Amino acid sequence: MSSAGPTFVKLSQWAASRTDLFSAQLCLELGKLHDNNSTHSPDYSKRVVAEAFGVDSLESVFEVWNDVPMGAGAVAQVHSARLLPEFIEAHRDQLRKTKGPAIAAREADLLLKNPGVAIKVLHPGVEKSIRRDLRIMKWGAHLLSLLPGMKWLSLPEEVAIFGEMMESQVDLRVEGSNTQRFTANFDARPGISFPHPYMSLSSSKVLVESYCDGVPLRAFLDINRHTPFDRMLGSRGLDAFLHMLIQDNFVHADLHPGNIMVELNPPYAATPLDRFVEDFYDMSPFNKYRRRQNDGPLPSSSEAHEHVRRILSDYGEGRIAYGEKNERISRYMDYLYASGFTSSIVFLDCGLVTSLDDSNRRNFIDLFESVCTFNGRRAGHLMIDRCLTPELVIDPEVFVLRIQDTILRVRKVSLQLSKLTFSEIFNPVMNAVRIHHVRLAPDFINIIMAMFILEGIGRRLDPESDILRVALPMLRTWLKEDAKNELSLQHPASTAAAASRRWNLYKVWLYVEFREYFDRVRNWGYDDAEFFGEFSPYVSI
Repeated sequence: MSSAGPTFVKLSQWAASRTDLFSAQLCLELGKLHDNNSTHSPDYSKRVVAEAFGVDSLESVFEVWNDVPMGAGAVAQVHSARLLPEFIEAHRDQLRKTKGPAIAAREADLLLKNPGVAIKVLHPGVEKSIRRDLRIMKWGAHLLSLLPGMKWLSLPEEVAIFGEMMESQVDLRVEGSNTQRFTANFDARPGISFPHPYMSLSSSKVLVESYCDGVPLRAFLDINRHTPFDRMLGSRGLDAFLHMLIQDNFVHADLHPGNIMVELNPPYAATPLDRFVEDFYDMSPFNKYRRRQNDGPLPSSSEAHEHVRRILSDYGEGRIAYGEKNERISRYMDYLYASGFTSSIVFLDCGLVTSLDDSNRRNFIDLFESVCTFNGRRAGHLMIDRCLTPELVIDPEVFVLRIQDTILRVRKVSLQLSKLTFSEIFNPVMNAVRIHHVRLAPDFINIIMAMFILEGIGRRLDPESDILRVALPMLRTWLKEDAKNELSLQHPASTAAAASRRWNLYKVWLYVEFREYFDRVRNWGYDDAEFFGEFSPYVSI
């Protein structure tokens, strides 16, 4: 499959996420293709970028161009570069004529502030290869659907859905538009950011985005100990995903660790009063941190990132051992945290997104609510009634009992990641779906797989993360807005049902709060920092 072309590589990556259709072992093997992507020549990238910019040579556009790709996927690869100030000014003049002075000033200011850019370039001939491969897949799917027992898979429809996804991938402006929407959705949510796409410099074959400096998330995941930043990163990642899922209905569908970076931000005086105290009285928390370390001035954000990347590079090239790499990263993170640094998350590569239509969103929220309220029988019946081919389901009552048994296991720990993994929940569910021929909507599976990946990241960063504590307030807010809409449409029966659902969620919320309280009382004294915060080092027992 790795040598069959971009479409078949993408198909394998997509099939690796369809645990409702294929066995877990096959999905594991196909998932290895995420890391086996070839690159094209830098000369081809330069030629395509020059055509997109309308210039003969990139020397008139870029001060620096890196021939070595930062990364490569099945359909494109990414180069880093730095724009010339003269080109930015010329681009401002051009935008002023076409887009107006306000847009021209805003984009030029962003480029002058951060002239570093990441440039994604489609692989050569990828559009032609995809069209050819999709024709082959449609023909093969039609033949396979004629075999006994294959009808429930609806392979021609799955190939059509996969084809739509591939067609969106070969127009890089779609990814730029997705990134703009994510940026708008998270504008008022601190700690989460996305690259800024420069759409006026982009085309279907070239996407120009701001260069995001940071540390790969794997620097935190691949060490055998926790850093002081882990809990905040886990909390922000979980909160961001649930916001995408419940409130925004616009979910990043490719959230593997390679598409997530961590920014390490030095302390700063946030308000004019803080700056006044810092400048004139030398009593701000910022300066206290500097004196406490007594190691000279603090590193900048880029210096901190470069230090961590240098450690990772030394390990990758065999200059230091695994244990020393872990020790150096852990010690440096302790130093940064004690110096007042904070961490934030950057999501990259927004080409694949999932957005449910009204019907599927209602189905998903109803199912999610059934899981949160531990109503396994209702969850099983919902999955059958609202699947794509309910008439082809085998032994529906046995399927409902399987789902009910899984939800009863969930109830014992109420979705706390330290006590339950998503694989323990969804592996039995996906096995039951496959055995009983319950064909779920592809968007459902995309979201479930994103939750799988997020759970693995969240478990490593913060094993005590509790999905219910984060999800329930968002569900209550969404259901409240949904009830208002139904009330405005004068649907009293639907409104009564929504009120009942909200009451069920309130009961679960009370249960979670009481469980949290009694767990803390039972463990009193084991973790002083949990109760005393920054004063814990000064508490003696």
